[in-house]
Amino acid sequence: MASENIVRLFVVGALAALVAGCNSSGVGGLNIGQGGSGGQQGGGVDQATGSKVVQGTCPKIELREGTAYFRKYARGGEDDPSKILYQAAIADTTRQCSVTGDQMTIQVVAAGRAAAGPAGKAGTIKMPIRVAVIEKGTNKVIYSELSQFETTLPPGTPTTQFLFTDPKVNIPITASRSVRIFVGFDEGPYDQG
Repeated sequence: MASENIVRLFVVGALAALVAGCNSSGVGGLNIGQGGSGGQQGGGVDQATGSKVVQGTCPKIELREGTAYFRKYARGGEDDPSKILYQAAIADTTRQCSVTGDQMTIQVVAAGRAAAGPAGKAGTIKMPIRVAVIEKGTNKVIYSELSQFETTLPPGTPTTQFLFTDPKVNIPITASRSVRIFVGFDEGPYDQG
Protein backbone atom coordinates (compact mmCIF):
# COMPACT_ATOMS: atom_id res chain seq x y z
CA MET A 1 0.00 0.00 0.00
CA ALA A 2 2.84 2.37 0.83
CA SER A 3 4.52 1.64 -2.50
CA GLU A 4 1.26 2.48 -4.32
CA ASN A 5 1.07 5.83 -2.52
CA ILE A 6 4.70 6.60 -3.36
CA VAL A 7 4.11 5.76 -7.02
CA ARG A 8 0.99 7.97 -7.11
CA LEU A 9 2.85 10.86 -5.48
CA PHE A 10 5.75 10.38 -7.90
CA VAL A 11 3.44 10.35 -10.92
CA VAL A 12 1.54 13.43 -9.76
CA GLY A 13 4.72 15.31 -8.83
CA ALA A 14 6.56 14.43 -12.02
CA LEU A 15 3.63 15.50 -14.15
CA ALA A 16 3.13 18.80 -12.34
CA ALA A 17 5.71 20.47 -14.57
CA LEU A 18 4.10 19.05 -17.70
CA VAL A 19 0.63 20.04 -16.58
CA ALA A 20 1.80 23.55 -15.63
CA GLY A 21 3.23 23.94 -19.11
CA CYS A 22 0.01 22.63 -20.66
CA ASN A 23 -2.24 25.05 -18.84
CA SER A 24 -0.06 28.11 -18.43
CA SER A 25 0.22 29.28 -22.01
CA GLY A 26 -3.46 28.97 -22.94
CA VAL A 27 -2.47 28.71 -26.61
CA GLY A 28 -0.73 25.61 -27.85
CA GLY A 29 0.39 24.48 -24.38
CA LEU A 30 0.20 20.89 -25.57
CA ASN A 31 1.17 21.98 -29.08
CA ILE A 32 -2.28 21.30 -30.51
CA GLY A 33 -2.89 24.68 -32.06
CA GLN A 34 -4.81 27.80 -31.26
CA GLY A 35 -7.38 27.93 -28.53
CA GLY A 36 -5.62 25.85 -25.87
CA SER A 37 -7.82 24.21 -23.28
CA GLY A 38 -9.82 27.27 -22.26
CA GLY A 39 -13.43 27.98 -23.02
CA GLN A 40 -12.94 31.24 -24.89
CA GLN A 41 -14.91 32.11 -28.01
CA GLY A 42 -13.32 32.96 -31.29
CA GLY A 43 -10.12 31.33 -32.30
CA GLY A 44 -8.83 31.52 -35.78
CA VAL A 45 -8.19 29.01 -38.49
CA ASP A 46 -6.45 25.67 -38.08
CA GLN A 47 -3.53 25.97 -40.49
CA ALA A 48 -3.50 22.23 -41.26
CA THR A 49 -7.20 21.87 -42.16
CA GLY A 50 -8.39 25.40 -42.90
CA SER A 51 -11.26 24.84 -40.44
CA LYS A 52 -12.45 27.51 -38.03
CA VAL A 53 -11.17 26.84 -34.51
CA VAL A 54 -13.89 27.27 -31.87
CA GLN A 55 -13.53 26.78 -28.15
CA GLY A 56 -16.69 28.37 -26.73
CA THR A 57 -18.81 25.38 -27.76
CA CYS A 58 -16.03 22.80 -27.46
CA PRO A 59 -17.20 20.06 -25.05
CA LYS A 60 -15.00 19.46 -22.03
CA ILE A 61 -13.16 16.19 -21.48
CA GLU A 62 -13.85 14.05 -18.42
CA LEU A 63 -12.19 11.05 -16.80
CA ARG A 64 -14.58 8.37 -15.60
CA GLU A 65 -13.93 6.97 -12.15
CA GLY A 66 -11.32 4.24 -12.27
CA THR A 67 -9.99 5.10 -15.75
CA ALA A 68 -7.07 7.41 -14.85
CA TYR A 69 -4.77 4.55 -13.78
CA PHE A 70 -3.66 1.38 -15.55
CA ARG A 71 -1.59 -1.58 -14.37
CA LYS A 72 -0.26 -4.49 -16.40
CA TYR A 73 0.58 -7.62 -14.42
CA ALA A 74 2.74 -10.61 -15.28
CA ARG A 75 0.64 -13.59 -16.37
CA GLY A 76 -1.10 -15.13 -13.37
CA GLY A 77 -0.03 -12.29 -11.08
CA GLU A 78 -3.17 -10.12 -11.14
CA ASP A 79 -3.56 -7.97 -8.02
CA ASP A 80 -0.09 -8.96 -6.72
CA PRO A 81 1.93 -5.71 -6.39
CA SER A 82 5.21 -7.58 -6.87
CA LYS A 83 4.00 -8.84 -10.29
CA ILE A 84 3.33 -5.40 -11.83
CA LEU A 85 5.09 -5.14 -15.20
CA TYR A 86 4.22 -1.46 -15.71
CA GLN A 87 1.71 1.11 -14.64
CA ALA A 88 0.52 4.41 -16.03
CA ALA A 89 -1.57 7.41 -15.04
CA ILE A 90 -3.34 10.15 -16.98
CA ALA A 91 -2.71 13.48 -15.29
CA ASP A 92 -4.21 16.06 -17.66
CA THR A 93 -6.45 16.36 -20.69
CA THR A 94 -7.24 19.04 -23.22
CA ARG A 95 -9.00 19.40 -26.54
CA GLN A 96 -9.31 21.60 -29.60
CA CYS A 97 -12.43 21.91 -31.71
CA SER A 98 -12.81 23.03 -35.29
CA VAL A 99 -15.94 23.37 -37.41
CA THR A 100 -16.37 22.49 -41.06
CA GLY A 101 -19.92 22.80 -42.38
CA ASP A 102 -22.25 21.03 -39.96
CA GLN A 103 -19.51 18.87 -38.38
CA MET A 104 -17.29 19.53 -35.37
CA THR A 105 -13.90 17.81 -35.24
CA ILE A 106 -12.44 17.42 -31.78
CA GLN A 107 -8.78 16.68 -31.18
CA VAL A 108 -8.56 14.93 -27.80
CA VAL A 109 -5.24 14.92 -25.94
CA ALA A 110 -4.28 13.12 -22.71
CA ALA A 111 -0.93 13.60 -20.96
CA GLY A 112 0.44 11.11 -18.48
CA ARG A 113 3.33 9.12 -17.13
CA ALA A 114 4.26 5.44 -17.29
CA ALA A 115 6.76 3.50 -15.17
CA ALA A 116 8.03 -0.06 -14.93
CA GLY A 117 6.81 -2.04 -11.95
CA PRO A 118 8.76 -4.50 -9.76
CA ALA A 119 8.42 -7.25 -12.42
CA GLY A 120 8.96 -4.90 -15.37
CA LYS A 121 11.83 -3.59 -17.43
CA ALA A 122 12.66 -1.07 -20.13
CA GLY A 123 11.08 -1.50 -23.55
CA THR A 124 7.90 -0.87 -25.52
CA ILE A 125 4.63 -1.02 -23.62
CA LYS A 126 0.99 -0.87 -24.73
CA MET A 127 -1.84 0.91 -22.97
CA PRO A 128 -5.53 0.60 -23.91
CA ILE A 129 -6.89 4.15 -24.15
CA ARG A 130 -10.50 4.82 -25.14
CA VAL A 131 -12.10 8.06 -26.28
CA ALA A 132 -15.89 8.05 -26.10
CA VAL A 133 -18.51 10.69 -26.79
CA ILE A 134 -21.95 10.12 -25.30
CA GLU A 135 -25.15 12.11 -25.45
CA LYS A 136 -26.19 13.62 -22.13
CA GLY A 137 -29.44 12.20 -20.79
CA THR A 138 -29.78 9.28 -23.19
CA ASN A 139 -26.22 7.89 -22.85
CA LYS A 140 -26.29 7.16 -26.59
CA VAL A 141 -22.75 6.50 -27.84
CA ILE A 142 -21.90 8.92 -30.67
CA TYR A 143 -18.22 7.99 -30.94
CA SER A 144 -16.09 5.30 -29.30
CA GLU A 145 -12.55 4.34 -30.27
CA LEU A 146 -10.18 2.06 -28.35
CA SER A 147 -6.49 2.50 -29.21
CA GLN A 148 -3.58 0.32 -28.16
CA PHE A 149 -1.26 3.26 -27.49
CA GLU A 150 2.47 2.43 -27.43
CA THR A 151 5.29 4.19 -25.67
CA THR A 152 8.81 3.18 -24.64
CA LEU A 153 10.23 2.88 -21.16
CA PRO A 154 13.91 3.85 -21.50
CA PRO A 155 16.79 1.81 -20.03
CA GLY A 156 18.28 2.92 -16.73
CA THR A 157 15.28 4.63 -15.19
CA PRO A 158 12.32 3.01 -16.96
CA THR A 159 9.83 5.87 -16.61
CA THR A 160 8.48 8.18 -19.27
CA GLN A 161 5.90 10.83 -20.00
CA PHE A 162 3.43 10.21 -22.79
CA LEU A 163 1.08 12.28 -24.91
CA PHE A 164 -1.89 10.45 -26.44
CA THR A 165 -3.83 12.16 -29.23
CA ASP A 166 -7.03 11.23 -31.05
CA PRO A 167 -7.38 13.92 -33.75
CA LYS A 168 -10.46 12.57 -35.51
CA VAL A 169 -13.42 12.72 -33.14
CA ASN A 170 -16.26 13.95 -35.39
CA ILE A 171 -19.72 14.90 -34.15
CA PRO A 172 -22.60 16.96 -35.57
CA ILE A 173 -22.24 20.63 -34.56
CA THR A 174 -25.81 20.49 -33.20
CA ALA A 175 -24.68 17.90 -30.62
CA SER A 176 -21.72 19.90 -29.30
CA ARG A 177 -23.59 21.29 -26.28
CA SER A 178 -25.31 18.03 -25.36
CA VAL A 179 -22.42 15.54 -25.21
CA ARG A 180 -19.83 14.35 -22.72
CA ILE A 181 -16.34 13.34 -23.86
CA PHE A 182 -14.49 10.69 -21.89
CA VAL A 183 -10.87 9.60 -22.22
CA GLY A 184 -9.21 6.95 -20.08
CA PHE A 185 -7.70 3.50 -19.79
CA ASP A 186 -10.13 0.76 -20.78
CA GLU A 187 -9.47 -2.96 -20.88
CA GLY A 188 -12.92 -3.99 -22.08
CA PRO A 189 -15.93 -2.97 -24.17
CA TYR A 190 -17.31 0.51 -23.54
CA ASP A 191 -19.84 0.52 -20.72
CA GLN A 192 -22.40 3.29 -21.00
CA GLY A 193 -23.28 3.15 -17.29
